[in-house]
Amino acid sequence: MEAALAHQSEAKLTQAVTVALDLSSLVLLSGGSALMADTTLKNVLKGYGEEGVSTVYRQDFIAASSVTNGQVWTMVRSLGPAGLHLVRASEAATLSERLAKGEVDIAEFVSQVERIQRLASPYHRWTTVLAAACAAAAFSRSTGGDWRGMAVVFVAAAVGQFIRSLLQKRNFSRYAVTFFCALISGFIAVTGLRLGLSAVAGATLIGSIIYMVPGVPLINGFIEIASGEHFFVGLQRLLDATSLFFILTIAVGIANSAL
Repeated sequence: MEAALAHQSEAKLTQAVTVALDLSSLVLLSGGSALMADTTLKNVLKGYGEEGVSTVYRQDFIAASSVTNGQVWTMVRSLGPAGLHLVRASEAATLSERLAKGEVDIAEFVSQVERIQRLASPYHRWTTVLAAACAAAAFSRSTGGDWRGMAVVFVAAAVGQFIRSLLQKRNFSRYAVTFFCALISGFIAVTGLRLGLSAVAGATLIGSIIYMVPGVPLINGFIEIASGEHFFVGLQRLLDATSLFFILTIAVGIANSAL
């Protein structure tokens, strides 16, 4: 009897940790911070009535450890490249809160997790292209660019973002995507400058690749470092963002020197 109860308790804990890791990793992969993901994980465990689980967050994995029947075990969930789907991240966090408060039962919770996992992006590809182009053009103008340079930046960012969406869909490395798209946008911006369409080189060049700046990872990195709990993963994010800035600089430099 005791062995059966122990086995049942272990199975329940395993299920709770598995679902908690699934939902917290979904938060991270959708652009949420480690702080948000950890809160989600703890809420799920609370909803299952499980405690005593310790976690470790890194940019490429989450590990959860516990002690069952005197033995330590660890479950690891690998993470791929993070995207940006804040609606999905928000829904996952909200669902975990509802479970922790007892507002949903386990069966409904599991079905809702599956629904959230299937959520498609709320924005069409052309919407993101237009948004990136408008934001880049506005940045160029607000930093001293002229109107013709603003038009050049609009085209450069629109083309770069469109190609970026195609490459991301094919799961290219984000470093390769960043370099290639920045190179294309940079070539378009430099061509506009060489043709005399703009006289403000700085605003035109920087504006053409501003859509590639990793804003959300930077914000998450600062949040995680400030929290104290997730200092290491926050530092990883900032170092990764620094690498992307370096790649952007190289790409624009190549474009500027090639034409």
